[in-house]
Amino acid sequence: MSIKQCEIERIRSVIPSVIRGLENPEKKTRSLLIEKWPAIAGGKLTPHTRPQLTQKGILYVYVSEATIAYEISQKYRHSLLKRTQAVLGEDAVKELKVLVGK
Repeated sequence: MSIKQCEIERIRSVIPSVIRGLENPEKKTRSLLIEKWPAIAGGKLTPHTRPQLTQKGILYVYVSEATIAYEISQKYRHSLLKRTQAVLGEDAVKELKVLVGK
């Protein structure tokens, strides 16, 4: 094997660990949240909601109307929080807040 081939093989062996190092666990968590949101929120709430998770573990649920925000706050806040924690982990999601707009 030539020196050039040895260098190429060494680079190939290092690439997977470099890629793993570049992966962002927060980005993975947010992507999983978006992917699983229809199952978490259910068919009634999904079309009217958009989740956003902060680095501090606050799940903001943006809704299209104040009446939906009120309904979520009164009826579904706790169950949405628990279902999201079941998917992402209790450490990832500590609190849920409902906001109108955005």
